[in-house]
Amino acid sequence: MGEAETWWRKAANVGDTDVMVDLGHLLLETGRVGEAETWWRKAANVGDTDVMVDLGHLLLETGQAGEAETWYRKAADTGDTGAMVSLGFLLKASGRVGEAETWWRKAADQYHISAMFYLGNLL
Repeated sequence: MGEAETWWRKAANVGDTDVMVDLGHLLLETGRVGEAETWWRKAANVGDTDVMVDLGHLLLETGQAGEAETWYRKAADTGDTGAMVSLGFLLKASGRVGEAETWWRKAADQYHISAMFYLGNLL
């Protein structure tokens, strides 16, 4: 894994966001959470909505719910239905059920099956 990481770092350092994401996953798998977060932030700041959601999950797991919400919202605002669902969960867990419903409806309106299920359970 060492040589792979070396090459991925080289590619990530020249701005390849896909590799930044993959490198973050590798680092996370090997317990280097802080480094993973750093690479995911770089990719998220470039606009990768999938990694915005991944970063949100990581932040939530490390007790940073406020910042997780920020990243979920950024991705959700671009139309990412997975982010809408994740944002809904975070909002519901913090007692903001009305807001959760709003985001789950938006995702359900775009035919996100899980959002339809969660919305149905909520109503």
